[in-house]
Amino acid sequence: MLKHKLTPLSNFLQFHSKASNHLFPLARISSSSSHSQSKMEATSYMFGPYKIDKKEVFYSTDFSYALVNLRPLLPGIVLVCPRREVQRFAELTTDETSDLWITAQKVGKQLESYHKASSLTFTIQDGPQAGQTVPHVHIHIIPRKSGDFEKNDEIYDALDVKEKEMKQSLDLDKERKDRSIEEMADEADEYRKLF
Repeated sequence: MLKHKLTPLSNFLQFHSKASNHLFPLARISSSSSHSQSKMEATSYMFGPYKIDKKEVFYSTDFSYALVNLRPLLPGIVLVCPRREVQRFAELTTDETSDLWITAQKVGKQLESYHKASSLTFTIQDGPQAGQTVPHVHIHIIPRKSGDFEKNDEIYDALDVKEKEMKQSLDLDKERKDRSIEEMADEADEYRKLF
């Protein structure tokens, strides 16, 4: 059984869900590795309308989770998402926003080192006109190396193309050139060792 670590300010954090207009008390839980692993084993994940196999998730907190990418542009590209299905960034609560970025920072730091990268790109496509194809807030974390793109900003054009390909293949259910669940699970297993 998990032990709850209470915050000094209060015993419970009040979380307001806009979707249901109810208040839910959530115990503040420490984010240790064993806690993260136990939480992943007992949880299912949704990415917009898509169910994510827990084998694809390599890190999670009470508010966020990190998963490997179905079609990475470069080695090590991952996504960090809020657990609650939220379409737009402005709809996140303060706690969700903080946790999402703290998780992205922690994951990015580990992946930059693991992939021997020299930089990171963090990007959010917030809404359809910004290139968002899955209606669930997510941060792309992209480990970067010198020369991975001729011009650094070309990464954004490449992301747009991949997102459009993803939407087309998911919407039209065409044969996809996605990685297998085994490939993604193997990558997630390697990343889990970093936390």
